[in-house]
Amino acid sequence: MRIRWHQFIDGYDCKARLVPTAILLFPVFCAIYYFFPGVLSNPLQLAGGSILAFAFVYLASMFFRDRGVRYAKQFWEERGGLPSTRLARMRDSYLSAHQKNRIQLAVLQGFGIRLMSLEEEYEYPALADRKIMDAFREVKEFLRRCDGCGLVDKHGAEYGFVRNLCASRMIFVIEAVSGIVVCGFKGNWPRWNFTAGCWANVVLLILWLPFAWLVLPRMLMLNADAYAGRAWVTFLSLTEGSSKKPSTAVNSGTDRRRASSE
Repeated sequence: MRIRWHQFIDGYDCKARLVPTAILLFPVFCAIYYFFPGVLSNPLQLAGGSILAFAFVYLASMFFRDRGVRYAKQFWEERGGLPSTRLARMRDSYLSAHQKNRIQLAVLQGFGIRLMSLEEEYEYPALADRKIMDAFREVKEFLRRCDGCGLVDKHGAEYGFVRNLCASRMIFVIEAVSGIVVCGFKGNWPRWNFTAGCWANVVLLILWLPFAWLVLPRMLMLNADAYAGRAWVTFLSLTEGSSKKPSTAVNSGTDRRRASSE
């Protein structure tokens, strides 16, 4: 049976897994190129190296994705819960009370889940969050089977991209520091000198540290809010008939979008 490319890797895989993995492994690739610069001038070596590099990136992406899921769980627990849960709470002000009343009605009619009122949320906050989380799982499955959800997919991929980078930012630092040490021995063993490879890794560290610890967490919160808000509003629009109904023929690539993108 012939396997199509999009059945192996879809848009979400590329944006949320492969690209951040390539970024996180960039110091390793720099060090390899520094030791073997001739690989780019040899077509056979370049082709073989590219295949190996892609396979390594694909395998590593599973590891970084797992770290991303674990990191996000702790990250959001320290900030009052997942944005998809927080935005649907009646006591939250991101969405209007009118929107949330309509969402509650749509969830009840579509999935048989009754979300709690404001008074009930204050009295049973953990149970209220549990119901919202159950409802959002149903919402994500509903959206994956609908046409016209391109912005939801886009925001979900952006969230996964930043989440996976945040979770493994220290690995980038370890790789760069290791590159500084290893590259210093090229052609000088057992003596160590500050070589061009060392300089390259120093530059990567200087650029990475402020970005990873100052910018990425803010991007993560913004992208998570954008994804959760877009998902809830799109679900509301679809259930109220302002967009296309769920597609009966679900694209196999769409089926593979990750339910754990948040």
